[in-house]
Amino acid sequence: MPDTLRNVLEPITHAGQADLDQLHKAQPDEITVEFGVHRAVEAGVVITKGRAASHLQVTVPWKGDGG
Repeated sequence: MPDTLRNVLEPITHAGQADLDQLHKAQPDEITVEFGVHRAVEAGVVITKGRAASHLQVTVPWKGDGG
């Protein structure tokens, strides 16, 4: 039986949170995160399998002090 969406996202969520924790330590002016998940399920005669892929794009700008 394929994993539920929660089970698929759980390791991705933990990894993303760890990344954000590290980025906050760098004290950027902003953090923008774009997160996407692609989930597919394939059913066969004997087995059913699922797979998931994700992408995480992070933009971290620092604004200069003007001088």
